[in-house]
Amino acid sequence: MNVKEMLFSDNIKDRLISIEYIAENKLNGYAKDLFSLLKYEKDLMVQEAIINTLKHLELEKVPDEIFLELLLNEELLLKEFALSLLSINKRINILGKLLENEDKDIRKYALDGLYRTNDKEAIKYIAKCLDDQDINNQIAAIEYLGLLGAKEYSEKIANILQRTNNQFLLTTILETLSLIGDDKSDNIVKEKINDFKKVHLIIPFAKYVFKRSNVFESIDFFENCEYKHLIIKEFLDYLYKNHKKIYPYTKLKNKVIKELIELLKYKEYIYDILTLINLLDQDEIDKIILENINELNSEGIIAVIEIINERKLKSFKDILQKIKNKFSDEIKMIIEETIMEMETW
Repeated sequence: MNVKEMLFSDNIKDRLISIEYIAENKLNGYAKDLFSLLKYEKDLMVQEAIINTLKHLELEKVPDEIFLELLLNEELLLKEFALSLLSINKRINILGKLLENEDKDIRKYALDGLYRTNDKEAIKYIAKCLDDQDINNQIAAIEYLGLLGAKEYSEKIANILQRTNNQFLLTTILETLSLIGDDKSDNIVKEKINDFKKVHLIIPFAKYVFKRSNVFESIDFFENCEYKHLIIKEFLDYLYKNHKKIYPYTKLKNKVIKELIELLKYKEYIYDILTLINLLDQDEIDKIILENINELNSEGIIAVIEIINERKLKSFKDILQKIKNKFSDEIKMIIEETIMEMETW
């Protein structure tokens, strides 16, 4: 069969047969022809066949210009495909050159592609966009550097804090520094600490504090936070990861338990709060349950049942009998199973 002739045939069926033949036989030499056809192909089925085939061919010999032509195409599908190919094939130099393009959207495509390579060589190019004129590209560059673990740029990223009040940029900087920050960047953050304690930045700042501070500093931060109701999830996540570090320090542990008891009023977090109290306070958990058991929702009673089963708290048998009818049939059945299980303890 004449593969090239069929590839550029006016007949869609012929084009599809030739593309399938190229794919099955991994005919890398037809890669350039497939790119040429793709630029002008209007049939969606043929486009998809070409794209799927090119993804499985070796493209080292395809000139940079062919990728660039595709990336600059007005059709979004082709732009995305070119970006995907450049990333998969780690054509980092091409993507790096695109960062010099006057079009901010092209620079953003290049940034996305560089990040998708997941290659350390891409970091130096991504870092160029820390000074990009478009703030959205700056934000993307900062985020990608954090995700790629580019610690060598932490100080430069922190210095951007000195010249911006943009909420989205500040948020991204804090989230990135929580991943790659060091002592120098921490000092820069401390210079603007009062700005970060404001309500619109308290969540990213809490994430930063919980990642960059020791257990004493982190607990102190939450205890004194004006907007602690906004960062409960972050606080609980932190405790799950660090409760073993807190446990040996009695005063610190008691401070945390006190905070958790005060948070019991936030019913959406009650399962995690009770679970964490159980992890931290093995002596007083039964007392805490007794004081709050009549106010528990379904999530709370599930946590309590798990604790009762874990600690074999047989003394709760009568209480469970009294409250079981307050809950759904499913929860009621779980309570009854627990009561029956108590007979074996």
